[in-house]
Amino acid sequence: MKKYKLGDLIDIRRGASLSGEYYSSEGELMRLTLGHFDYQNGGFKENTSKNDLFFVGPVKSEFILREGDIITPLTEQTPGLLGSTAMIPESDKYIQSQDVALITPDESKLDRNFCYYLLPSKIVKQQLAAGAQQTKIRHTTPDRIKDLTVFIPSLPEQKAIGKLLKCVDQKIALNREINRNLPLTA
Repeated sequence: MKKYKLGDLIDIRRGASLSGEYYSSEGELMRLTLGHFDYQNGGFKENTSKNDLFFVGPVKSEFILREGDIITPLTEQTPGLLGSTAMIPESDKYIQSQDVALITPDESKLDRNFCYYLLPSKIVKQQLAAGAQQTKIRHTTPDRIKDLTVFIPSLPEQKAIGKLLKCVDQKIALNREINRNLPLTA
């Protein structure tokens, strides 16, 4: 295991400030909110809590995310949210808003899947909690995340661990879907 600052392994970018005058109940591009993070089970979830999730105003292409992009919240409106990660499920559908950071691993040093599971690890979440600003709704910044300390194995070991964890998550998701579709018995 080797010690790093996250900033040596990832690039992290805050999203766009999106004007509320362009929020809409329909459109082509959906703005990402903290409601897109399944902080209890991990990963991405469709946000059904708002009816104005679409954005119909001008937006720079750099804020339109691609399938497989890793995101993390910069604001914790619910305890446990900071340090959560999600992967974008579909290209050219989601706009990165200012409360959401895009994480881009340097894949010569950090495997993408390993990165996805590293950020919500206990050691990272503890450091985020310790450095978060405010008391009621806590915040962090890309620079604070870059300053966190992590210990990681070699790249081949990361790839094996990341692949295994992704496989386990896929099986869990499949089992949840099967359970949701089971008929109710009397």
